[in-house]
Amino acid sequence: MDIETTRGAIRDYLDRALADPAHCDSKTLEAARYMVLNDFSKLYRPLLLLATAEGYSVSHGRAMPIAAAIEAIHVSSLIEDDKMDESDTRRGKPACHIVYGEEIAHLAHMRLREFAEEHITERNSLSLKQRNAIARLAFRTGNAMIYGQEKDVLQRDLDSLEKVLRMYEGKTGALIGAALASGGIVGKACQEDIDNLYSMGVNMGVSYQIIDDALDSRASTEETGKPANQDLKKQTLVKLVGWDEVKRIKCEKDKEIDRLFATLHGDHSILGDFVCHLRGKHERFLSSG
Repeated sequence: MDIETTRGAIRDYLDRALADPAHCDSKTLEAARYMVLNDFSKLYRPLLLLATAEGYSVSHGRAMPIAAAIEAIHVSSLIEDDKMDESDTRRGKPACHIVYGEEIAHLAHMRLREFAEEHITERNSLSLKQRNAIARLAFRTGNAMIYGQEKDVLQRDLDSLEKVLRMYEGKTGALIGAALASGGIVGKACQEDIDNLYSMGVNMGVSYQIIDDALDSRASTEETGKPANQDLKKQTLVKLVGWDEVKRIKCEKDKEIDRLFATLHGDHSILGDFVCHLRGKHERFLSSG
């Protein structure tokens, strides 16, 4: 899988799918497209879904509607995150609520959730059993994201390593887990693979969140596309246990990802290569500590 070519195909699909001639003058639709079609977007979650599905011999075309749904859920959560965090920028551009106001930003969030539901339940060629399985997974994921974000916003009950890790699992890990598990469902994987893919994604989310903490304190706004030092008032693993322990925890998570990956049935070399690509992407910020 060529990452840039596939990323372009995802963007093209989202561009077409978010076109609505009946509401072409809608500010809500404009705001949704502004967020989804941002050139700074890396589209990691849909890329992971497509890479997983490819390991089960499923074409990108067949898996694309679900990949688009996962990205829509992700972007809808970013819109709300930026409002809650009072963040002015996202993906290198002014945040949605800065450009369109909080009311339209919230409507764009709702429109993207509807888009995701439509693509999971209707706009695909999957069986009813597969659609229902992904819908149940999306519901479970949405709840995990909400409660993870609540802990992040309220900053209560985050006084231990385990509690912070659970917050990371909810706010970040759950959707990456859903992306991988959905790829397995699209590919008619066995339940063991689907469960392991979900766990693998959750661990990837925690590993990513550790890197995100590092980026917040060590990278510039130009490098991350969002304000630096945004988490100064928040509890993070770095603050709680220090850099040496954070590095150890991330190493443990990466080992667990590798262990779960090794359990999968079939040839998942494409997914494995992409996971390695993501792992090495930002680790320079961690290694400098």
